[in-house]
Amino acid sequence: MSKAKAPAKLPDLPYTEPLSVMSLKGETHLVLKPDAETRARIAGFAGLHALDSFEAHLTLQPKHDGSVAITGRVEARTQPICVVTLEPFADRVSEPVEATFAPPEVLARLVEHQAEEDEDALTDGSPELPDEIVNGQIDPAALAVEFLILGLDPYPRKPDADFPELKVGEEVISPFAALKALKPGDGQG
Repeated sequence: MSKAKAPAKLPDLPYTEPLSVMSLKGETHLVLKPDAETRARIAGFAGLHALDSFEAHLTLQPKHDGSVAITGRVEARTQPICVVTLEPFADRVSEPVEATFAPPEVLARLVEHQAEEDEDALTDGSPELPDEIVNGQIDPAALAVEFLILGLDPYPRKPDADFPELKVGEEVISPFAALKALKPGDGQG
């Protein structure tokens, strides 16, 4: 007899507020504003120096098939680390949120339907599959953090950050100067 495989452990998320899908009685509006301690955890999770403010305005709309559509926006004032100067600087994120969660049986039908239509359906730009409702719950706070991270510049750069020119005496050294030595001289083929 084989043992059941334990599910993979998800990373400890910095901000969660699970919500029972059964508690949704119609369109529901949520405003999520984590406290300073939670924002500090989110900043560490997202690789930011600091997260000065973070707010998510979400609308949850239950559907007849048990799925839940979530739309809204996340707004944040962040302090990313500049990739040039390695100094933190002030930046803003304003990211639209659009996601759908579906019960496992609905998700399975969607996957099967897409696979029947086209073998490449899951990789060719077909509509994205919904996220799964797990144990009858969704987590709007974790979703908001996900969209915050999607809105971050992967290579943040301060507006006035420039690579300094390297000078020796009055001569400016080009970053390609080392390649000049590799160039064959005149008359060589």
